Amino acid sequence: MVSAVTEQRPRSTFVFDDGPLSHFTEAGWLGLLELFVADGEAWLPDTVQHELGAGVDAHPHLRQVLDATWLKVTPVGPAETVAYGFYFGRLVETPPTNVGECGVLALAEFHEAIAVIDDGDARALAKERGVQMTSTISILCDLVTNKHLGFAAAERVADNLLRTEYRLPFAAGGFRQFVSENGLIDPYE
Repeated sequence: MVSAVTEQRPRSTFVFDDGPLSHFTEAGWLGLLELFVADGEAWLPDTVQHELGAGVDAHPHLRQVLDATWLKVTPVGPAETVAYGFYFGRLVETPPTNVGECGVLALAEFHEAIAVIDDGDARALAKERGVQMTSTISILCDLVTNKHLGFAAAERVADNLLRTEYRLPFAAGGFRQFVSENGLIDPYE
């Protein structure tokens, strides 16, 4: 079950994976992620920065993410090496894939931050190791709950994300049913 972050959340640090950043930007909604972070901190692991930078020529919208001043580029350093090595050994395949996710999870684990990640394998490992995390769906629910976004607007955002070929656990038009069936928010309040 996906859980939404509640409106009483303390000042938090969020460590972003490339998936939410890339797809929110491509859909024209990057500002919603900044709004979600509110007065917390938003970290962009250097591993994710590298992945995004490598894709700018093919996907020019990624430049917006790399230029976003609210994202703090944060290196995966010696302190996070053990955690990074664990995730690398479990997630990275040849040719290298999921290196960004390794950085996200290592930083989130070591600094007790919240990983913003949708990748299923990475989420399973985070759960196994007790890493706090949130997802695109939880972010949309949080924005609705905190009255930053109307429910109909959240549905449009979800559909826009699906048009960017982002994988969400429902088809176009399915956001309301999914969050209702999973008890995330009452779409009729």
